[in-house]
Amino acid sequence: MYLRNLSKNNFFLFIFFCLLACSKAYSSEEFNYFSFINNLNSFSASFKQDTYKIDGSLFSESSGNILYKKEAKYILNYKSPNKIKFISDGQFITTYDEDLEQAIIQNYGNKFKENIIDVMTDELLIKEKFSLKHTIKEGDHYIKFLPLKSDIENNVFLLVIHDGKIKEISFMNDFEQSVIMKFENFKKNVRILDSSFKINIPKNFDVIVDK
Repeated sequence: MYLRNLSKNNFFLFIFFCLLACSKAYSSEEFNYFSFINNLNSFSASFKQDTYKIDGSLFSESSGNILYKKEAKYILNYKSPNKIKFISDGQFITTYDEDLEQAIIQNYGNKFKENIIDVMTDELLIKEKFSLKHTIKEGDHYIKFLPLKSDIENNVFLLVIHDGKIKEISFMNDFEQSVIMKFENFKKNVRILDSSFKINIPKNFDVIVDK
């Protein structure tokens, strides 16, 4: 879920640049990513996620759905192979692990300002830490996030948009594994109640509060 420093030989970067080299890609000023996210008040989607080892071999496959609403409200819900949710109401984030019957509640704070949701949607964060490079290939808009600071100089995040919808994101997880999330049924600016980001924790769950 969180971005880490990426190896120069990172697998998904290799795939990305191979794709661009093998087909016509060009820069364009017509698409503005900040305009896109400023008009992205909410979205919902299902996803399939592939996680790769540093040598490029497949480590795991998972699937789930995602729900997002400004500001910093989201549910990242993994349904398989493990049932685990990351739920943020903008103030607190809860890691809800159904298999372990455990919930960890943490103050959102700045330490969560490098998760994939914030990197996708927080304009101030993006401008502080990244410059954006935009290319187009066969109607897909590729947005490459290039780090501005030396402490995250190898931390690259890739995002693909097609027809005004987020199609795919690629990043490095906490275990230095390459992650590719492909979205399906992406619905933009859907009506989502704030109550959707509240969670009822069963009494039998272990609850850990980390302030």
